[in-house]
Amino acid sequence: MVVAVLLILAPLQKSETPKVIVRKEVPFVGVASTETMQSLSTAIPRAIPKLMAFMKSKSVHPSGSLFVRYTYIDMAKGLDIVVGFPVSQPVTGSKEIKTGTIPGGRYVSLTHYGSYSALVKPNAELQAWSKKQGLTFAMQKGAKGMEFRARLEFYNTDPSSQPDPKKWETEILYLIK
Repeated sequence: MVVAVLLILAPLQKSETPKVIVRKEVPFVGVASTETMQSLSTAIPRAIPKLMAFMKSKSVHPSGSLFVRYTYIDMAKGLDIVVGFPVSQPVTGSKEIKTGTIPGGRYVSLTHYGSYSALVKPNAELQAWSKKQGLTFAMQKGAKGMEFRARLEFYNTDPSSQPDPKKWETEILYLIK
């Protein structure tokens, strides 16, 4: 009986086993920013209204889930990110809206179920698994820190439609060489 109570009280955070997948190149629209670990949680709420207004003005609709693309990572100095949506066809950006493509290729993928604030551990698990498999991420040391060609988190659950964080699904992806 005690075990059952503990299982109910424990937060349900789980991740699937990482795997290698192949993705096609996909155009996107996004808002670029430099964040700290403390400001990262506010980047998405700041970007969404800008993205939605831009897409409406261009008659463009998302063709997939909201994502954060991590371009440069230096945990002490900050993170350069893009908050965006994949779109079905390329569009021209604006002063605030960045456009481009998410590269096609082989990715290491891990699907995590749980709160969006609990993604550090699944990222670490994906990195450890990849190292054990002898996989190398498409990244290099740059002036601002580690520069990733494509490191993404796709937020496949809309919290306004599913308020239970235990049911939120995030796909974590790292492009590999």
